[in-house]
Amino acid sequence: MSETPESASGAIDRAADYIQGHGGPFDLDRFSALLAATNRKSEQTGIPAAPEPPQNIDGGWPAAWSEGASSLDATCHMLDLLSDFSSPPPAVDIPAALAFLTSTQLDDGTWREGPSHRTPDALMPGSAAARVYLTGNCARTLIAYSGPQRAIEQAAQALEWSLDPHGRLPGPLVAHWLGARVLRVAGRDLAARRLLDVVGRSFDGLTAADLVQFGSNTPRGDRWTRRIVARLIALQASDGSWPGDDGEPSVAVSITACRVLLRA
Repeated sequence: MSETPESASGAIDRAADYIQGHGGPFDLDRFSALLAATNRKSEQTGIPAAPEPPQNIDGGWPAAWSEGASSLDATCHMLDLLSDFSSPPPAVDIPAALAFLTSTQLDDGTWREGPSHRTPDALMPGSAAARVYLTGNCARTLIAYSGPQRAIEQAAQALEWSLDPHGRLPGPLVAHWLGARVLRVAGRDLAARRLLDVVGRSFDGLTAADLVQFGSNTPRGDRWTRRIVARLIALQASDGSWPGDDGEPSVAVSITACRVLLRA
């Protein structure tokens, strides 16, 4: 912890007051696990609380819109939250979740959500934007859990083939930093840099929710990580929190912000 800049350490201490006052059992256990992994004082005791909703029998997690069926996006999100635990809650089967992701990869290296009349437009099967976003997200998740190299390489190839002449993907900005991590791991450094150049041109407009996702996918101590940390410190609210996508204080986003601050 001595390597964490003093300003980042102070921001984490302020966030701790907010998280401990507003977090549920899973949130508090996640935050404690995050601090314990960095040798900071942790209050976690006993068996960690299970996340909600519970994991499906196929290994995935449902989204609010998926009527109980496993969603790729929801599964990647849950696995990202669970990555802060050195040992996951006993109700969680990580190998089954990874098997769900790898088994749903298409032959061209991409992913798409299953059919549902409630699928959001941003995740709609057949959409080029949804394809590159889900491919970056699923492959990034496999990287975080040391998943199959072949699946990651296939995804990287599909993402590189999706780049336009200006180095952009046909998807949202988040797909660019997710894709950059996948391409970097696959040794496609030039393509990764082109994606980060696109992100850089919009950096000043990124929200706290954007920044914590971006900062979770940059190398520890990297110039991008340091830049993200500085911006997060500037955006921290007086109560120690950071806002979610809806602009309201978010425990989950605040915990992930602490993860990024610890990587400065």
